[in-house]
Amino acid sequence: MVVRMRSRARHLLTLPACTCAGLAVWAAFPPIGAWWAAPLGLALLASALRDRGPWAGAGLGLVFGVALFTPMLHFTAVAMGNPVGWVALTAVESLYLAAFGAAWALASRIGHLERPTATALLARMLAFTVIWCGVEELRSSWPWGGFPFGRLAFAMADAPMLPFAAYGGIVGLSALVALVGAGVAEAAHALRRRRAFNALVAAALAGAVVVAPVALPMESSAQDGTLRVGAVQGNVAEEFEDAFNRALEVTGNHAEATLTLAETVGRGTLDVVIWPENAADLDPRDVPASATLVEAAAQAVGAPVLVGAMSYADGVRYNDMVVWTPGVGAGEYYRKHRPVPFAEYIPLREQLRHITEQVDRIGTDLAPGTGPQTLTIHAAAQDRDVTLAMGICFEVAYEDTLRAGVEQGGEVIVIPTNNASFLHSSEAEQQLAQGRIQAVMHGRALVQVSTVGVTAIINPRGVVEQRTQAYTQASLVADVPLRTSITVADRLGAAPGLAAQLGAALLAAAGMVSGVSRLRRRRRRA
Repeated sequence: MVVRMRSRARHLLTLPACTCAGLAVWAAFPPIGAWWAAPLGLALLASALRDRGPWAGAGLGLVFGVALFTPMLHFTAVAMGNPVGWVALTAVESLYLAAFGAAWALASRIGHLERPTATALLARMLAFTVIWCGVEELRSSWPWGGFPFGRLAFAMADAPMLPFAAYGGIVGLSALVALVGAGVAEAAHALRRRRAFNALVAAALAGAVVVAPVALPMESSAQDGTLRVGAVQGNVAEEFEDAFNRALEVTGNHAEATLTLAETVGRGTLDVVIWPENAADLDPRDVPASATLVEAAAQAVGAPVLVGAMSYADGVRYNDMVVWTPGVGAGEYYRKHRPVPFAEYIPLREQLRHITEQVDRIGTDLAPGTGPQTLTIHAAAQDRDVTLAMGICFEVAYEDTLRAGVEQGGEVIVIPTNNASFLHSSEAEQQLAQGRIQAVMHGRALVQVSTVGVTAIINPRGVVEQRTQAYTQASLVADVPLRTSITVADRLGAAPGLAAQLGAALLAAAGMVSGVSRLRRRRRRA
């Protein structure tokens, strides 16, 4: 009777435990940024899932996912002005965590994983890590390119494990967090069962995983000189929709900020000036009044200006960053490769219109660009060409997109973004944290330039050297190091992610086979 009551009490506590676990992992991300809360939250989740069946695991994983993504993705409600997208995205992302819960419940019942030995303990920790990373990789890549917000790695910008991003990439850094969480869970379980040696092994391994990456070398010095960059945040009125509807107001703000910058640093002292995504509310390639403002700004600084503009053609639109050279005008451009589904274009528009008319908020779909993931600019103060690895807005969350730019010769990463629609939500700070991880992973300085903030200069070690405040007109000037070497993570490419997905699938399948075999044995005994 006492054992049964304890079992019921444990079952009743699992739902609030999984809720707390999800909230703990959320707290690891900006705006709170308590990185150590992520492994503790995973440890609580792993403990709640212990000895559960696949259906119970799926349910508990779903609860964990809802608790994690509901606060994390609230910025979508801010951008839309209603909760429809927020609820839908939270539900979809949480389903991946339900899949994780089911897969781990299956894998954890593989015969040798259930043994109380230290070897089995290590195997359980690795299995938990592989399944987590496999599901995280799937969530971040499928469907329609996936949605990487909430990857464990993106909470580690201030963690001692950060240097490992240059070696294992996003997947590898997430794996370390998951491994620490699994180790804490195993140590706690071993202590409850009075297996001191097992507890010591798990705790020691978890501690080593946290501390050891500090010793990894991180190269950050310039290898091909430096690039003197001016990053301009022109600012947009908080009634951003009206601001973008008032012709040339946003363009004028950025031109004004650039003129102020020129007065401060002097003409001809900068190699390039970077404006953010959508900085030109009317395309200067098509609208003479917009071109006049951009040309005046470029002439004032005496350097090429990267201008964000929308181009319309054949019933679609494109998100471009255009190189504007003073006296020459528009030249080479980078066209965003990965539009955001349901934010910049609507998949299954006709089918979804039967559910909600919100799909028509996006009247013209954004189409993906083609060509290289780079832009080449002529550094004005140095009189030489420099190649930039490019990503626009949410592309900062996709390591393969930025890797392509680095492999194509990009010596510094540039991320123009427009955060105006997200107001004072956590989106901008989450994006900044993603940029810090990407800087380390690719071994490049990263310049993030926003219409309203956060505009920042990040060095190749992931340290924010300069940043602006939100909703202010400002500019930053920095000599960023140009680097040409390729990190281990970039050499590995997509292999770690594919290996994690394959490993997770094999472990789940092995768990199914083990469960069927166990059921057959029970039937024979009966």
